[in-house]
Parts: sequence; structure tokens; C-alpha cells
Amino acid sequence: MTTTTGPEHPALPLSSRQEMCWEWERCHARPWPSVVSIDCATALRLLGPLDTGALREAFAEVTLHHDALRLRLEGPPERIADVVRPRQTLRATPLPLEEAELPAQPYGFLVELSARPFDVTEALGRAYLLRAAPDHHVLLTNFHHLVFDAACHRLFLGDLAHAYNRRVAGGPPLRPAFSYLDLIHAESARPFLEDRAARLAARAALLRAYGAGDPLPGRTAGPRALRHHYDEEPLEFSPRQTRRLLHAARAARVSLYSLLIAGFAGALGRQFGRERLIFSTPSHGRLRPEHRTAVGEFANMVQIPVDLSQDGGRGLLRRTHEAVRDASATVDLPFGRVAESVLGRSGDAGFFRYALGHAALRLHGVTGWAMDLQRIDAVPMHALRTDVLPISQDSSRLTYATRQSSEAAAPVLAITLNMTEDARLSGYLRHERAHHGPDTARSVLHHLRERLDALTGPAAT
Repeated sequence: MTTTTGPEHPALPLSSRQEMCWEWERCHARPWPSVVSIDCATALRLLGPLDTGALREAFAEVTLHHDALRLRLEGPPERIADVVRPRQTLRATPLPLEEAELPAQPYGFLVELSARPFDVTEALGRAYLLRAAPDHHVLLTNFHHLVFDAACHRLFLGDLAHAYNRRVAGGPPLRPAFSYLDLIHAESARPFLEDRAARLAARAALLRAYGAGDPLPGRTAGPRALRHHYDEEPLEFSPRQTRRLLHAARAARVSLYSLLIAGFAGALGRQFGRERLIFSTPSHGRLRPEHRTAVGEFANMVQIPVDLSQDGGRGLLRRTHEAVRDASATVDLPFGRVAESVLGRSGDAGFFRYALGHAALRLHGVTGWAMDLQRIDAVPMHALRTDVLPISQDSSRLTYATRQSSEAAAPVLAITLNMTEDARLSGYLRHERAHHGPDTARSVLHHLRERLDALTGPAAT
């Protein structure tokens, strides 16, 4: 199958959102160009009389419909892993759908299949239709994060079901899709680039003033090891405690996310004696309505600077909320260029995704920083019963490619929280074992609860 890009699709730069993924990708010590360390894999089980021809046609239609799914990196004469900022082209043909048999013990096979190397200069995605029985199939899709973010799972599967149903039962065609190429072209226009350069310089100066590049201290001495070991300390809030946090956020007219950031900042300030801290965290980046129906990489890392030197109650909440709002306006700043301006680049080393921050907070299931998406339990496909099983690679023990990446990754303390079905916040604090250790992590969580009690008590409201 030829994938030669036609003259109407010249090589393009990465978008501002893709650049973060590329930097993160290059942090990890992997053989290139075939192996990817960042991907988005999903297994869709199909039970019933599947029309495989209709599914194949539907898959081709959807990959043609969303041009992000046909992007591939342009291979230079040297290894593409050595390219700080690669360019990309558009495949002229849809992604192929390969067929294979599904073994009796399927999950391990699916994980192994999703982790198999593929050449990013050929395609940034692949798919398999796996047959277990005449009425039992699994569709495994695997896309690189350069072209696929968390919101894309539901969008892609919804469009695939729509295209399949139209073929077997009739119905309207797919709705017009926002072109990811339009985002790239818009970001390549001279007025946009000039404005972004000024904003980037201002943002970099602010981050330097708040201590970007001055990581949280740890207990290890000497050069940072390239192999990391991460542990998690649980963080649970009862339904009553969760309601109290939500009530306090509403009373202060801030988001729950801003309230939690303020509490986390206070805890880190107490633990490490810092008055200024930066939270580096992913934003879904889908700022325009048409973005929310488009497959592609829209997420980016943004940095939230928090000043603890002034009033620690309602004033801190308002300042933090404003910092969160200001950070959302920086989602179109290329992460790698900001990091270069603040930290400098050691040779051609990549930047870890949290390189500009001291800590991170991800909040799911309520209005917060991550896009609120319902769990994908089923996809409506004609005469079929379906269920979705996300496939994840084990990233608990990461090896970094360079000292710069390693030293940016180890000091970061990251909290992930989810709103459960019984209306309580549940999650964990993730820390690098050798740098912080469990005692430091538990102490930070103790201070976090103290700060949240202070922010939600009568004096704060």
C-alpha cells in the first residue's frame, strides 16, 4: 500500500499540542524509530453477527474523515529520535485494518499486541480485528498520543459505530469534521507566530520568577539514576468531606480544582519552606466548540504559578483561581519552546512533561482541569452487544534517556483524584521512591488535609 504524500499535502510542523507529546516521548530510553512509549489503545469487544466488510469500510471512512488519524512523521536521513522537532505529512490512504485470531487467554495477548513496535514514519496508528468465534470479535485500536487524546476514545468509537450502522441499517452520513490541519495552518500564520512569541517570552519570565528549574529537594545525592521507581500513597475523602469541599468552593466562587490546588500549594509550602510554587498539569485544550467533536491531539501541559507569601485564606483562593484561569489561555504555547526558554536544552534531550513544575494535580469526574467524560461502557452498533476495555502499558518503572529528563521527573509530586459514583473524591499521591520516599509523601498529605480544613473552615468563608 502506497502512503506517499501528494503535492497538495506538504510537510507540516507539529502543532503546539503535539510538541508536548514529542518532548515527553523523547524523554524515555527506547529504541527508535519503531517503538512508541506513549499511546492510546482501546479494545472493543463485539458479540453477535458482525459484518466484517461493513466494519472494514467504516474504519476506512473514519480514518479518512479525521485527518489527524492519517498523520505520520517525516523520516529524515538520520534517526527520527534525534530530531528535536520533526515535521509530519498526511497519508494518502486510510489506515489498514489487520485481521488475526484471538487466543483463549485474550487480555495478555491484547496488551502485548498494543505494545508491539510500529514505525512512526509509516503511521501513527494501527488496528486489528481479532476473531475468537464467528459471533465474537475484538477490535483493537492503538494510536500515538501525537494524534489522539483522552477525549478521542468516545469520539472515534462513536463515529465508527455511526459509519458501521449506516452500512448495515441505513442512516445519515458522518457530520462534517474539524480538520486538524486547519489548527496547524492557523498556528503557522505569521501574525499568530509573532503574537505567540511575545506571550511565550512573558510566560517564561513569570515561570522563572516562580522557581521553574528549582525542583523540590529530595533525599538522594549525586547524579540522578535513569531508572525510576514510583509509588502511590492513597488519598481518600469521605462523601461528607467531599461535600464540604464542594460547598467551600461554591461559597468562595472558585472551582473545586482551584481549591485543591490552593490546599496542595499550602501543603508543599509547609513541607519544603516555599512561598512560590508551580503546578504543571494537562489541560484538555479543546477551547472552541468544533474542537470538542474532533479527533486529534488537543491537550497540552500548562503551568499554574501560586504565591503563598500573602493572605492564605480567601485571598489565596482568589489568586489561585485567577492563576488557573490565566493558565488556560496558555494552552497554545508550545511546551518545548517554553521549556527551552526557561531551562535550556542539554544537547538534543527531550523535556519531561512536568519539567516546568514542582507538582501536578489531575481531577476527573467534576468540573476541573481534565475534560469530563463519561465512562465508555458500550458503543451502539446494529445487532451487536459491545463493551470497551481500555488497554494500558505498565509505566511504573520508567527509564529516562538523559540526566536532564530524569532530574526533571523525579522531584515532581503528582496527585490524581476521581469523583466516584458514591460522590466522594478518591485517588493517590504519586512520588518517586528514591527522591521523596513514603515518609515525605505522607507528610505532604497530612499538611494537605490541614490546609484544606483551614480553607474550608468558618474563618475562610
